[in-house]
Amino acid sequence: MKIAIVHYHAGHGGVAEVICATSRGLTANGVPHVVLTGGARVFDELPHVTVDGLGYGANCPDAVDLLDELRASACAALGAPPDVWHFHNHSLGKNNTMHLLVALLASSDQRLLLHIHDLAEDGRPENAIHLGDRTHLYPSGPQVHYAFLNSRDRECFLRAGLHETRAHLLPNPMQSRTLASAESTSPVLLYPVRGIRRKNLGEFLLLTALAPVGTRGAVTRAPLNPAAKSFHDGWRRFARECGIAVEFDVVDRLEPVAGSGSSFETWCHHATHFATASVSEGFGMAFLESISCGKPLLGRKLPHLSSHGIRFPGLYDRILIPIDWVDSEIINSALHDAATGLWGAWGREAPDIKSIRSLLVRDGCLDFGNLPEVLQQRVITKLFEPGMKALLMVEHDGRIEPAAAWLAEALRFSTPSATLPGCCDPAVHAGNLINIYQTTATAEPAGRIDPEIILDTCLSPARFHFLTSPAPIRRPPPDFDAFRAIIFDIYGTLLIAPAGGVKPDAAADSSLREIIGRFGHQAPDSPGSALHAAVLRHHEASALPRPEIDLRAIWREVLSLPPDADTTALVIATEAAWHPARLMPGAAEMLRSPAVAGIPLGILSNAQCNTLHSLGDLADNFADDLVVLSYRHGVAKPSRFLFDLLIERLARRGITPEQVLFIGNDPLHDIEPAAARGFTTALFAGHPDSLRAGFCFPDHEIISWQP
Repeated sequence: MKIAIVHYHAGHGGVAEVICATSRGLTANGVPHVVLTGGARVFDELPHVTVDGLGYGANCPDAVDLLDELRASACAALGAPPDVWHFHNHSLGKNNTMHLLVALLASSDQRLLLHIHDLAEDGRPENAIHLGDRTHLYPSGPQVHYAFLNSRDRECFLRAGLHETRAHLLPNPMQSRTLASAESTSPVLLYPVRGIRRKNLGEFLLLTALAPVGTRGAVTRAPLNPAAKSFHDGWRRFARECGIAVEFDVVDRLEPVAGSGSSFETWCHHATHFATASVSEGFGMAFLESISCGKPLLGRKLPHLSSHGIRFPGLYDRILIPIDWVDSEIINSALHDAATGLWGAWGREAPDIKSIRSLLVRDGCLDFGNLPEVLQQRVITKLFEPGMKALLMVEHDGRIEPAAAWLAEALRFSTPSATLPGCCDPAVHAGNLINIYQTTATAEPAGRIDPEIILDTCLSPARFHFLTSPAPIRRPPPDFDAFRAIIFDIYGTLLIAPAGGVKPDAAADSSLREIIGRFGHQAPDSPGSALHAAVLRHHEASALPRPEIDLRAIWREVLSLPPDADTTALVIATEAAWHPARLMPGAAEMLRSPAVAGIPLGILSNAQCNTLHSLGDLADNFADDLVVLSYRHGVAKPSRFLFDLLIERLARRGITPEQVLFIGNDPLHDIEPAAARGFTTALFAGHPDSLRAGFCFPDHEIISWQP
């Protein structure tokens, strides 16, 4: 019996690991086989052939030609045509050809095993475009068998018409490789996943933020798909902004401790616990890997993964968020967009969002895991307010208790959470798989599999999830004429400048000393360090949550100048040398264009006395009463005070926030607080250095000031 195993790629990932284990098992049992994939190779020790046209995103114009190439490659490797074609995730829609190859083979009575790890219908609407007419997506015949990782998916296909004798439950194989934990004084949480959207990275950040002081978190790999990576990188920036101790894409890049190495095995060794926050899995490898490595697992429970008898005591069902913690308008808007996009991707009309929302709310609470990123972000930032962590609850095993207390208790345990079931033993898996291959030669009753029933099941409102729905849609650019006033952020929106903030900077000290000398003052040895120390003193002395300093006063203090000394020119000169700013391309033409002529323009920005000077004569375009700069008020964005001050000044002109367009590049400091105060918002993302940490739902998006 000769086997051809087919998959999209041979890169890192759960399916690739399963194929590696399968190949080793077949080799041990003397079964000739070849692995045919597109993409990168990590199968060097396995019988493997790369076939262009199989990879993610491949757009092959002629499936017949590709199948001929596939057959030729298999025959060359095996010395004869394969007896069984074993396809992994043929219906996932990662390219436009894989499912067509399967349909062609089925129509020519080839023996097939279609191994379902994930379903495009279950949370991958972006793949629908590659599947086209789904009529023959799931071929049926006496020689076509299916393998499933869990009983939930198997039952779905049985309801759709698959005969039970051709529906096999085949859990993933995993080799036990118990690793002793490295000595650690604080917990190290390892999330062993590629950080795509459904892995729910926001919840992993939440767990790390809730954990005892000193806890570190690590996500093993970043996504390769640019759209998925944007969410991963957004959470990375957010973690850095909030000071949450989570590192991203650590494998082969960062070391858990100095000198330890950065391999996956090293990270597993140094982890005290494995974590999972995923909201959708066929059979999550994080679950099996925690057992394999002998590490306790904590995080979100996925009920269908209990079908193999594995029980993890350190899992919860929901993280409970009081409904009044989230903005009702935002969740309704997000729900409308997500549902419309999800059902629309499959050519269907979305159900009434009220029916979906009623399923999301239970006992006055939402589940943190089923919130869009923008609301997850709001909840996490809320936890940093005094007393708020104590209000967050977790539901597990029919009980509700404070999440922080539950997590602290879960982190006390260092013994493995469970043991691998016998069905996951690689030798047992190989034996079961060979038996399935043999049954494909046995004629059994065949009935049609109805793909619409599978889609109906996956699109049930009860299974709706924000993180498996289409990403938030891009908003159109605004029509300036529709507003009575326009307010701009400055840095990253109208001006390009290096990262601001006062910090020690040895490279700048020489030029700073020269400038200070030109103004007739005696400079300290390290002006940057002296300025930084003074800023820290003022911040620590302030009772405000987001205090702002006035650089003119700080320089007077550092240089021991009289209180009435005018240091404005000094600030302008030092900032021009230290943090030089230039206009965003197209900004000057935009501000002078007829589109904004006659509309009052304003500024709300974290800024200093040099900021307007950096705009040059463009500063004349802004109304004095609508310019709110943080240094003048001792507080910085996203302080509500600054936005309320702007609202008060607009009111004197008879203008309400709803009539004002607020444009900024920072989701956390511009868009979210402006939206919360009723402004119409536009996110500016027109420069690589523009977009800051966080997620938001702007009313509009601007990708360039240039027409």
